[in-house]
Amino acid sequence: MRIFLMLLGGVICAGALLFWIFLNEMAAGFYTNNASRSYEWLTEEALLIFWLPFVVGAGIAFLGWKRR
Repeated sequence: MRIFLMLLGGVICAGALLFWIFLNEMAAGFYTNNASRSYEWLTEEALLIFWLPFVVGAGIAFLGWKRR
């Protein structure tokens, strides 16, 4: 159970990161100018789409790590 929780937390964290990068790349594809790309990490959308699932996944992994 301990390894399962750690793996589940890691998958949630990695999935949140990959989904956030995917969304940013899809949004950048709609821009027609040659402006440089940058990810906005401190916005409300980033909080809901990336940071909240990332923290939940890290919390699940931490609980699995600390479990005896």
